[in-house]
Amino acid sequence: MESIHGLHIASKLNPNYRQWLKLLHARGRKRERLFLIEGLRELDRALQANVYIRAFIFQQSIWVSQNEKIQTHFSHYLKRENCFVLADSLFKKLSVRENSDGIIGIAEVWEPSLDSFQICDDGLYLLVEHLEKPGNLGAMMRSAEATAVDGLLIADPCVDIFNPNVIRTSQGAVFGLNIVWDTAERIYDFLGGKNMNLLAMTPCADLLYWDTDMTRACVVCVGNEAHGLTPLWLEKATKVTVPMFGKSADSLNAGIAGSLCLYEARRQRRCKS
Repeated sequence: MESIHGLHIASKLNPNYRQWLKLLHARGRKRERLFLIEGLRELDRALQANVYIRAFIFQQSIWVSQNEKIQTHFSHYLKRENCFVLADSLFKKLSVRENSDGIIGIAEVWEPSLDSFQICDDGLYLLVEHLEKPGNLGAMMRSAEATAVDGLLIADPCVDIFNPNVIRTSQGAVFGLNIVWDTAERIYDFLGGKNMNLLAMTPCADLLYWDTDMTRACVVCVGNEAHGLTPLWLEKATKVTVPMFGKSADSLNAGIAGSLCLYEARRQRRCKS
């Protein structure tokens, strides 16, 4: 195997480094059409999903101490022109993790079309509306991947899927999912013509989620962390709730409620088969 000598960057004025710093912010990602993928597991999952990695960035101390391991692991992808080694102080400003494993990839963003989003017979889908926290969106992606949903629809997104904290909390699950985002109205109109069973998760419902038939094509809908789903979904979908058996809690975190519903759907489908 040919040894790759990465381009070492030690100055904060380096044009590549200045561009990468912009990718920590939504405006920069939108302008540059690029995003950061931090972490070995996340990069592996991106590569497995055939995401093209434009550049590999390594923390200098990690590059020096684990050089042979790194070059063996990425032997099919590393080239002289796409391998960069950042001084530790510069890498830490680019990282969003307290205990980074010293690797970041640069990839190109994509914009899937709602018109080409595939709906399967008896498929299971998750819809999230107006989620505001990157950690919650990433956690929902992990649940969606764990339950093998057929697609994730993001209505009126407040945070983009390329946010470094979304990728971190999803642990790379974002790359294995069939994802589309658009306005709530367009997504609702799209689903309306597909004969889907829409299930709106809300504390203000009488029907318990485990008493709902989820064996046919359905969409589990989860709303904003503070305000829940908008009337568009609450008025048109079947409202279901997670029962509260304690004395003080009146609802669950949006991600937990959605996860419970997805696993119940998988349980019902397993029993039916």
